[in-house]
Amino acid sequence: MPSLMDRFKDSIADAVAYKTVKLVKTYDKTLIMMHLFFMTCITIFTFFSMVVSHNYMKFEVPITVVTTKMDASAYLAAGSSSLSDLAYCVSPWGGNALVDYVSPGGTIFADPQCVNHLTGPEFTQVNVQDVWVNTHMRQASMRRVCVGADAAVFVEAANCELTQVYSHDAFVARPELLEFHIGISVETTYGLRAKPDELVVNFPDGTSRTTYPASDGVDLALTFGEILVLAGVQLNATSATASGSGAVFAAIRAPHRLMGLKLRAQIATTNVNSDPWRPFDTTLRTEVSIFHDATSERTGPGTQVIYGGSRTPTTAPFGTSLHTHDETFLLRDWAGTYLQYQSEGKVGVVDLLTAVTAITNAFVLIGMATFLVDFIGQIISSSFYDDKYEDDGERAILENMALQLENPCHPEVPFDPKHLRLVNDDDQPGMSYENAIYDLQAELADVRDQLSLIPEEEADFVEGGSPGRLPDHGMDGLRLVEDFSEQYVIAFKEANGGAEPTAGVIPLHPGAQMLGRGVGNVSSKACSRQQFTMTVVRDKVRMKALRDGPGYSRESTKDGGSSVGRFEQLKATKAVVLTVDDRVCFRMREGKMGGHLGIYRIETTSPAVKSWVSFFMGC
Repeated sequence: MPSLMDRFKDSIADAVAYKTVKLVKTYDKTLIMMHLFFMTCITIFTFFSMVVSHNYMKFEVPITVVTTKMDASAYLAAGSSSLSDLAYCVSPWGGNALVDYVSPGGTIFADPQCVNHLTGPEFTQVNVQDVWVNTHMRQASMRRVCVGADAAVFVEAANCELTQVYSHDAFVARPELLEFHIGISVETTYGLRAKPDELVVNFPDGTSRTTYPASDGVDLALTFGEILVLAGVQLNATSATASGSGAVFAAIRAPHRLMGLKLRAQIATTNVNSDPWRPFDTTLRTEVSIFHDATSERTGPGTQVIYGGSRTPTTAPFGTSLHTHDETFLLRDWAGTYLQYQSEGKVGVVDLLTAVTAITNAFVLIGMATFLVDFIGQIISSSFYDDKYEDDGERAILENMALQLENPCHPEVPFDPKHLRLVNDDDQPGMSYENAIYDLQAELADVRDQLSLIPEEEADFVEGGSPGRLPDHGMDGLRLVEDFSEQYVIAFKEANGGAEPTAGVIPLHPGAQMLGRGVGNVSSKACSRQQFTMTVVRDKVRMKALRDGPGYSRESTKDGGSSVGRFEQLKATKAVVLTVDDRVCFRMREGKMGGHLGIYRIETTSPAVKSWVSFFMGC
């Protein structure tokens, strides 16, 4: 038994040994079809994963650079039109249906009027990253009178009185006619900087607008009304999320035109085509979508304070006092639509490392087909395990060697078969394999002779126990004739004046008969009277030992080989089938004085030849 250290060394050697997958072949139709099915499915998935899903490209969210310009020409052209067709312009204006704001002077703003005299820049703010389009204006004119305002120091608040001169509440008429020109360019960290090849805007009614900034240099043009349509909102629709401080306002929801909106322009750019039949189309496409983010409070850019200077410029010129510039001022509070830009999408470039990783993953996935078939094969097939671990290469080499063994030159055989020898327990070489095979052939012949009887013949031997029932096969009779060795014949002649010894004859009748002491010339008490039995059937004799001691010798093999010539001991209750020229021994005495006792040969007895005279005499 190996020691603990030996097993530890074997474990270390096994851990550091190189291991590789051994490929074998199996011809199980079920496993073959299953493997082809899994391979096809995984290959199709891998193809779509790499080519259609562009797994060989490295992607990133691009940086979108937006420039916005406003065109108010259509708005200004409609400025002289009547306001009577605008439902949101209350006529007469005033009332208190949408009260939610009280001015610093205590004025409660009521339903607004409409103004159309403002130019575009007066109620819009076009910034780098966002745009304000104001739709509602609250304006109050304020006057501050301070005692001692001509002093060179600030006056305390207790010495100042603030009064509201007037207030106005108004909607901006037709702001939807403003048009914005949006220029878009895309930048990435790997060096891409270009305008989109295609710029698409999809409207809710199913129509779309496509421009080609990269080729014709035309920017995207959208009116403020189209932006609202894309967002799915209307300025005159009531806000479901608005809240206010006035009781009337809480009961009657204010419209978006009064409360303002928060919109988000999502600019999604990609250079991969979603069409699976055009996987290598790298056209840079940008899609613009507008989303509405709900708000609860009135939304606007903040309150503007516009100072009007001294109310008595003749007595206190501008700059002569610290209070001259803020004695009169305007408070202008806006509510409007805020539009901000958001960059989305994925833009990719072919990357070697990403492509190698995708290819590696593809081979791993394809290898999953073999794993699945191996797993299922060991469940459904009893011989799959042996097939999987069979070495086809070694088998092919051995088969080729076997084909070349019969050639005397033994080509492609790394050894001479004649040099192969058996080894004993001490690993010492002994008999060659060739001689061992010859001995095995001889032994096999003996065994085959012993087992040569077919069941019908065995039945004949059983029937042979009763001579009256033995069938007549027309065979010559058999007998046992005493066989002398040459030494015995020479000694007998010397003792008897040259006379030949007389051989004893024991007739063998059909059926079974007992042989032992007292039969033939056997008279030694070393032999029992019931030594063995012999049963004759046709030309064969079955010898069955009743005690230890009898023996037999086959004079020729069944296939006509060389004579065996040596006696084999027949143990008690054992039997052997003999034929003509084989010998039997009543008592084997190996190495004792006089040698074996009672050696007889099986011979045939030819029937007496009758003369023609006896034929006619009837005898």
